[in-house]
Amino acid sequence: MQRRDILKLAGTTAFGSVLAGCDRLVVLEERENPELDPVTSTEDHYKYSVRAVPEYDSEVHETPILYQDVELGRFDLSFLRTLPAMDKEHTLECIGSKPSVQRIGNAVWSGLPLIDVLDEMGVVVPEAAVGLRLWGMDNYHAGVPISDLLEAPIWLMWRMNGEELTMEHGAPARLLVPDKYGVKCLKWLEHIAFVDEPHESFWTPRGWSEEARFLPNTLIVHPLDGVVVSRDEPVRIIGTAFAGEDPVVAVDVRIDGGDWQPATMEYGPGAAIWVLWSYEWQAEKGQHTFQVRCTTESGAMSVEAPGGTDPFIGYDGSMQITLSA
Repeated sequence: MQRRDILKLAGTTAFGSVLAGCDRLVVLEERENPELDPVTSTEDHYKYSVRAVPEYDSEVHETPILYQDVELGRFDLSFLRTLPAMDKEHTLECIGSKPSVQRIGNAVWSGLPLIDVLDEMGVVVPEAAVGLRLWGMDNYHAGVPISDLLEAPIWLMWRMNGEELTMEHGAPARLLVPDKYGVKCLKWLEHIAFVDEPHESFWTPRGWSEEARFLPNTLIVHPLDGVVVSRDEPVRIIGTAFAGEDPVVAVDVRIDGGDWQPATMEYGPGAAIWVLWSYEWQAEKGQHTFQVRCTTESGAMSVEAPGGTDPFIGYDGSMQITLSA
């Protein structure tokens, strides 16, 4: 089955049997009095992998740092535990996330910039290196430019929401690459290697973006598309907006193609963290179309097409639903 065919199944019951590595498929469900928590619990945070969770002992697993097949050093969990971990609130989103399957979550991760860990190990960045090859125990792999290590920077995380990482989230340690979709944020690190030529990532030959940079996107979590709502009390519409390191500064809504109106931004501390928004709507009899968009600090906006742009570069859209009253 081709990746484009898999995309067509997203949101259907058949989809869960297609990708064995997708441990938690976040298909939207209708709930009474729904609310979004600023920090997603470890259990509820989305988990996605190309293959099943690899089997190994995370307590003793060691990850080597390589250059031209020479080992420069290696780290394990016992070594990481000796380092002064710092907390970093950070939203992670899958490049395949879209309105019908919303793989996005926000957690407080703990660790250090990878360059600081390398310094503690005595590993020096080779002068000729142009990037990193990131390789997982599940044989998934990705490449990132050296600037992501030195300037962004990449973080190595071994704790999540106050606890050590679970196997599902990449124990003993995983990477967070700022401003990049989860496709670059490897779990279950088999090795990290400096490379003299850019490394092509696993999904790139299959059509997905090699750059994988976050695009502005706005998602509606509640209510679901097509539901019937009561006219007796206001309808509370809630959702998320996110654009990576470019903070979302405004969320707007419009009904039936009318004028854009500001939504209430209930949570949005800044760069790399999602915005939670809400909008109170007094429904009127009939069927109505509700659309939402976001604007970032740099002036970028999510495209008005509800379906977004090319899904292989990440969801970039202003989500739309239809409600009846």
